Amino acid sequence: MTALALNVDARWHELQHQRDLNWDLHAITDRAQAIAFLRRFENRLCIYSSYVEKLYSNYSFVVPQDEEGGITILPDEMAWHDTFHDIPADAVEPTGVHILPGEAVGFDGLYLKVPGESRLIASRELPFQEGLRLLIERYRARGEHFLPVLVKGDLREYEARMPSLHLHRINPAKLAHCSRLSIDAIRGVIAEHLLALFRQH
Repeated sequence: MTALALNVDARWHELQHQRDLNWDLHAITDRAQAIAFLRRFENRLCIYSSYVEKLYSNYSFVVPQDEEGGITILPDEMAWHDTFHDIPADAVEPTGVHILPGEAVGFDGLYLKVPGESRLIASRELPFQEGLRLLIERYRARGEHFLPVLVKGDLREYEARMPSLHLHRINPAKLAHCSRLSIDAIRGVIAEHLLALFRQH
């Protein structure tokens, strides 16, 4: 095995054993429900790791058999073209937007809890597709792109004891060190994932 191959293997070993891509499910009341909810987004939302400053668009969830373990996100080591490097943590910003099961608000399907545009305006709970359209339009009105991603800790419980996902977003304005080609590739893969999620729901 070459030195390069050994180095790559060492990196993947480190990725598999560092805690940045682990989700602790101890705070979730219904673990099975949380896992089922999270699996709906496998390879549908990109995952960001601040530990290695990478964005992964191709990955799988590894769920331990025992009831105590958390979910680990394992990037697909063959999908190097779907991994984006040198994404600083300050380029990944919280949005205040949550994805939640419709049951949490008395409906079926997925819903988005979208914060008001100011603190004086209440948040709104909208069907997933409607909420996504609103967010895309809201960011476009500011001359920005809505580029949602997940980070560690984004799986949490909503008020009604149901799992929810808090969305962060990539802010391209903070990727000045990246080439235009690289930024366009990030935008493209997130858009592709969103389209798949949009069609699914």
